[in-house]
Amino acid sequence: MNGVWSLPQLTRSSTAKENNPMLRIWWLLGAKVGRSLFLSGRPPVYFPYLIFGAEARQRLSFLTKMMLLLMRATLLLPVFLLLEAGLVVGQNPSCNGTRYKVPVFAAVQKTTVPYATAISHLGQTITLSMDVYEPQGDTAKQRPVVVLAHGGTFIFGNKADMARWCELLAKRGYVAASIQYRLYPIIPLGFPDSTKIMDTAIKAVGDMKAAVRYFREDAAGKNQFRIAPEHIFVGGYSAGAVAALHAAFLDAEDDIPLFMQTLINNNGGLQGNSGSTTNQQYSSAVGAVLNLSGGLYRRGWIRADEPPMASIHGTADATVPYTTGVAAGLAYLEGSGVLHAHALQAGTWSYLKTIPGGGHTNIYDNAAYAQPLSDYWMRACALLEHLTCYQPDPEQITSAEHTYNQPLSGFLYPNPLLADRAILQLPNEYANATFDLVLLDGSGRQWLQTRLTGQGPHEVVFSRVPAGVYTVLLRGVGVWGVQQLLRF
Repeated sequence: MNGVWSLPQLTRSSTAKENNPMLRIWWLLGAKVGRSLFLSGRPPVYFPYLIFGAEARQRLSFLTKMMLLLMRATLLLPVFLLLEAGLVVGQNPSCNGTRYKVPVFAAVQKTTVPYATAISHLGQTITLSMDVYEPQGDTAKQRPVVVLAHGGTFIFGNKADMARWCELLAKRGYVAASIQYRLYPIIPLGFPDSTKIMDTAIKAVGDMKAAVRYFREDAAGKNQFRIAPEHIFVGGYSAGAVAALHAAFLDAEDDIPLFMQTLINNNGGLQGNSGSTTNQQYSSAVGAVLNLSGGLYRRGWIRADEPPMASIHGTADATVPYTTGVAAGLAYLEGSGVLHAHALQAGTWSYLKTIPGGGHTNIYDNAAYAQPLSDYWMRACALLEHLTCYQPDPEQITSAEHTYNQPLSGFLYPNPLLADRAILQLPNEYANATFDLVLLDGSGRQWLQTRLTGQGPHEVVFSRVPAGVYTVLLRGVGVWGVQQLLRF
């Protein structure tokens, strides 16, 4: 990945076009009429008035107004992107602008499946299972999956503890899984010391990676859960969040203490020894981390090329510290407050919902914290929806008539945007280019337009732009680009 993580541009979805006759009609119209205008570098003269300006709209013919209403009815706004460039939002065909962000399913179904075998603390071969939650009645062929792990200090807890969050995600259209992972058996081994609890945490990381690989193996084979193998995310609460953070960020490039490297080696290396030989042939890479009151052994393990992270943590957490400390009296951890600050400094995207005065458990079950908790899930799901729906297509876009080079993408950062200012940077070949930057919301409303010259860096101010999902356009002679921007 690049030094700054960014959300890619809008891309054409041929599957969506083929499955929707009205979408096909409008895509063909956009391809014929729009490309000749937009790709030539000349701004459209007519079509923007479909969206902007009451006086201009009054001058349109009755037929054109009916076309606009029809296009709105088929959920194609912002239409002028489609008409100008023949582009359709979303790579995953299940994306529709709502799914994955808010509840769209009323009911959820749960299936319990074995996902891996592993060696227990007592030297026995055991089978690990997980509860997989799916939207009931869903027909989507490829869905993102979120693999979650429960809390309990790596000693207690079970996969049923995460049912609440799995159901929340499944009602939004995700596949969600709560895994059973290896816990330290205080009977018969007694209470663990810090080395033994760290060994158990490393085992849990290996189990989570095996669960990630299970879904990729399933997608390549029987495809029981119809997941999108490129869109697998992990997360957890407390000890489960610790496992997820280490699964996402700990790798061979990190400076690992000798005692921990020995424990890792004893458990099969960084990929662990959970799962079959076939399972271990698949990747355990993840696209993002949902961190609920967790921590990482060292903040420096988060570098610029790491997955994005969305965290929630109470400042008065006495179990896993918000900053740094010994978690549950067993092992040193650096908490969400420290990890978030470091991630931003390193150039990795991070969101943190800090709960002032919040503890380790009450921020999830006390009604006083219901609103900030809801706000966290709204933003976390918005992140996952973007990663699912706005991944880049290959380096070229091909139609029946032409093959176009990939448009500019990732030119505005940071993205998602938490502050009021962003930086626009173009490649060297645009040093003398003059172009317009236009910002549109999902209804087609224009929030910003500014003319710029040169490759930059240019500072773009968003202080008057509310939170939401936006489309950024670059238009000029020899310059065009489309990028999705998530504004917090």
